[in-house]
Amino acid sequence: MERFRKQSLIRQVLYLILIMLIILLISFTISNTIAKRIIEKKVTDTAGKILLQVQEKMDIYYSDMEGISNFLLYSPTVQTYLSTGDAISKVLMHNEIISIASNAMTLKQNIRGIQLYDKKGQLAASIGAETGQPAKHPVQTAEYSELIDNPSNTRTYYSITFPIYNLKSTILRDYNGTSVFAMDLDNFSSLLKNAKITENSRLLLLDQNNKIMADEGNALQTETLNVEEWQKDKRFIVQTIMLPRTGWKLISAIPRNELLQDLNTVQRLNIATYVVMLFMLSLFLALFFTRILKPVKALMDFMKSYPRMGGESRIHVVTHNEMGVLALNLNRMLDKIDNLSKEIQLTQKQMYEIEIAKKQMEISAYRNQINPHFLYNTLECIRAMAFYYKVQDIADISTSLSNMFRYSVKGSDFVTIQDEISHVKEYAKIIEFRFMGRIQVIVEADEHLLELRTIKMLLQPIVENAVFHGLEKKIDNGTVRIEVHKTPQNQVQYVIVDNGYGMEDKQLTELNDRLRQFDSQGQMTREAKHGIGLSNIYRRIKLLYGDEADMFIESKPGLGTTVRITFPLQDYTEQLEVI
Repeated sequence: MERFRKQSLIRQVLYLILIMLIILLISFTISNTIAKRIIEKKVTDTAGKILLQVQEKMDIYYSDMEGISNFLLYSPTVQTYLSTGDAISKVLMHNEIISIASNAMTLKQNIRGIQLYDKKGQLAASIGAETGQPAKHPVQTAEYSELIDNPSNTRTYYSITFPIYNLKSTILRDYNGTSVFAMDLDNFSSLLKNAKITENSRLLLLDQNNKIMADEGNALQTETLNVEEWQKDKRFIVQTIMLPRTGWKLISAIPRNELLQDLNTVQRLNIATYVVMLFMLSLFLALFFTRILKPVKALMDFMKSYPRMGGESRIHVVTHNEMGVLALNLNRMLDKIDNLSKEIQLTQKQMYEIEIAKKQMEISAYRNQINPHFLYNTLECIRAMAFYYKVQDIADISTSLSNMFRYSVKGSDFVTIQDEISHVKEYAKIIEFRFMGRIQVIVEADEHLLELRTIKMLLQPIVENAVFHGLEKKIDNGTVRIEVHKTPQNQVQYVIVDNGYGMEDKQLTELNDRLRQFDSQGQMTREAKHGIGLSNIYRRIKLLYGDEADMFIESKPGLGTTVRITFPLQDYTEQLEVI
């Protein structure tokens, strides 16, 4: 064995082919004396496999019916209909129940009727044909009946009874009723079709009482089959499979004399088969060398040369078989490796950007904190003088200005949404004083989001832009409306709407292009980085939240501008403070 393993692949294949030819020759020689037994055995095995295939089709049919029953019986409407004790509610829901049952009937053409029974066994709804038999009550699992002869109908049916359980109940398997499906036999003929071994063989489907439900082959003159007598008949090879779910039987019967008619032909075909096999094996050798060995060698040569040729080189795909697929997958793997390398580099670059931005914010905070007590004391002095001289407006505006200054130089870069809204309200007081109440700022916020932490100074710069670029030049009264709510995608959204002058399409396009420049290049132009404007806000939310955050700007000349900022509910501030 060890010596065989050391041989080349082509020699191993040659040895295997030679062994196959020898075994094939021996088997052909032996088959001339035991052909009858072999043929019978093979036909028997084939018939057994076909029966198993038919059984698998039946299992698929069972699964389809269970799926249809689950679709119907465990829909909220049916569950509510069977659970409610209110007769008026049942009358109102009856048409909807009939509609759902009609939809279920269209899923299988052989469903001729559906009946629903409540937990007391009383008929609750019915559509289509009825079996004419009383429903079993209760049942634990799906039950398939024998053939049912309904005197009121010329068609022959069988029924499938499904239990219905209350899904809303806390009790395990809380019985809620029964459903009976009236089924015809049309689909069974298609299940047995093309399942015969020989021209005169038969394939039958029997119910629990051995009544014939479907027959493929020479039709029998009786409706009920005596299975035991048929199995004792030596003229047939009979195989029987019991279908466990239903208690039905699949029976295959093959005439023995029909099998032996072709024995001489089989013997003559042995030699022709041997010659064909020899030719096919020779063809296999040629294909094996050109389609497997040669491409494998090309793959090995490429893998050896790849370190020298560089990361952009790829193997040339010539064939379109499995070896070609292997080469394509290798190229795709190399492409993915290159893309991952680029993504890692971009991620590292963004991490450096975050760290630099944090340092810049710290430096800005330190710069803004130069002797803040002097400014606080000065503003408090102005406020005190205003109170002394009874000038309440000056006292109020100085208080708002003091609060804004204290908020802007506060050490932390992250605040709650409540803090952001309070900061905007202080700014709104100053704006109302300045413009004599002509410009108002209205805030509507979801109270459940107020304690969520986010980046500082997101709302006030946008409101300031709305005032000075949209409302200041407007003669009429102006309004800036701020909404803070949770989106259906479980994100927080700021919506800032003003009814100012708006922007022209060209100006809006340039602004959006400047924002998206950060998405494509990871940075912005120098003009976009100065000041705490829209570009700065976009850059900061992208650095903290990544692709989970976004900002959209809409504007129409004469109608106003809308800015939407979306970011996730998850609190990322602790992660950024660790960097």
